[in-house]
Amino acid sequence: MQLHDAPWRWKVGLEASLAMGLPVGLFTLAGHQPLGLQAALGSFTALYAAGLHRPDRARVLPFVALGLLLAAALGIACAGNAWLTTACLIAVSALACTLSLGFRLGPPGPMMFVLVAAVSNHLTAPASLGGVALPGLRLLGLIALGSTLAYLVIVAPLILPSARRAASVPAVLPALPSFELTAEAIAIGLRVVIAVTVACLVSRPLGAFRTYWVVLSAIAVLQSSYSRRLTSIQGVHRMIGTVAGVLVFELLSLLHPAGLGIVLLLMLLQGATEVVVARNYALALLFITPMALINSTAGHAGDTLVTVQGRILDSLLGSGLALAVFWAGEGLQRLQTSLTKASRQ
Repeated sequence: MQLHDAPWRWKVGLEASLAMGLPVGLFTLAGHQPLGLQAALGSFTALYAAGLHRPDRARVLPFVALGLLLAAALGIACAGNAWLTTACLIAVSALACTLSLGFRLGPPGPMMFVLVAAVSNHLTAPASLGGVALPGLRLLGLIALGSTLAYLVIVAPLILPSARRAASVPAVLPALPSFELTAEAIAIGLRVVIAVTVACLVSRPLGAFRTYWVVLSAIAVLQSSYSRRLTSIQGVHRMIGTVAGVLVFELLSLLHPAGLGIVLLLMLLQGATEVVVARNYALALLFITPMALINSTAGHAGDTLVTVQGRILDSLLGSGLALAVFWAGEGLQRLQTSLTKASRQ
């Protein structure tokens, strides 16, 4: 697997690790680790706007946190009905793509907003719909707490005199670019929304373990590039990386992590993901996949095999659907181009 010419994001990795570890660690020490895992949904706030100077990030990230909370609230509000859940995921995908691409927010793009909406929906949905039936308001409060802790991780260095001096230097670029949807961004957004719609509609009939895993796999393949080559590579990386990540999870399971051991593993995996994701997506999935599986199986050891199999199949299904949507769109575009040329002759 070839490494892209991009930096190893050590600073972002450290920040992401701390943002993940704070809520999970604090609740684990208090004897309520599941609440910490729920609060960790807000930790994704720390992943955004990593390319900006810290003072500028301090101004941008509250809007990111607000967006994550809105996504969670929509997921919770639609949790009681399967069709409303589908509409929610489509709407959040469309809105997240429009805003993150329009404002050029950068990685991880719209994916985390959809993830928060989907997981919040799953956690608060009734058992009859395959959910966990947790209280929605409590979950929303936990995500708000996780976002706040993540924000504090980012702004805490501004206490240092050197950081304050850097903050006093006028920024060369505005903290948040003006809103502009390019033709490429519109095409990416349309493909993502179409793929999410298809994934939602076919996942249950095809026996997917968790619909949102299929949805997120499709988004991950399509959200980054308009290029045929890069999108195809992303899809292959998603498939290969997921299978390899499951093997890493199985190896980590041999350690039988519990309590603070789970906290340390999640911090390590989250940090490693952000360090390597810009260099190679398949390599990042070596850490993303076991992190997701640890979150899903913590305290439910008996369901581990079923969950692992579900993760593999859902990721393969989502990646396959994404590539099918992408190449179908490419085929239609080529056909339209050919017909236009023929009409002009």
